[in-house]
Amino acid sequence: MRLARRTPLFDLDGTLVDSDAALMAPYTALGIDPSDHPPLGLPLGEACDRIGVEVAAYLELYDPTAVRPFPGVDDLLTHLEIWGLASNKEQGSGRKELARLGWQPAVALFTDDFQGRPKRLGPLLTAMAIEPAQAIYIGDTEHDRHCAREAGVTFALAAWNHRAAAEPDDVVLTTPADLVPLL
Repeated sequence: MRLARRTPLFDLDGTLVDSDAALMAPYTALGIDPSDHPPLGLPLGEACDRIGVEVAAYLELYDPTAVRPFPGVDDLLTHLEIWGLASNKEQGSGRKELARLGWQPAVALFTDDFQGRPKRLGPLLTAMAIEPAQAIYIGDTEHDRHCAREAGVTFALAAWNHRAAAEPDDVVLTTPADLVPLL
């Protein structure tokens, strides 16, 4: 019996793009000591609130051209028929990055779409008209793992990011190409 095809859903920062330095640079430029930077993966408003930085000041200094795809991601996305994206990134910079990279997800939801709260997969599944069993969410953080589990979607860890830490129940992808057999 053949399993139903799965639609890949991705996180952006730390999963599709190596953006750690780009995400931290505005905080440093605003005079925040690197040891006081907020953790990666938070919605921008929450991250800025934690350290007393205005979102507008951060965005003024954020350079969306500084992020680069992880090796193998471009090739993977080029060959996917349909894919979606759910990210805690601010929508304006996220859409600029997608356009610059030439990536066209069927649906892309950003922190603005979640009213500044952490992303959820339910709205992405609804927008793409797919059931949880028909999807796989690829991410790099505990929050990504939680999003997938909360929505009943299989989670795959983007272990090509050196920061990603596997848990016993994770599907672990060491390269983007490792996703293909799971679809």
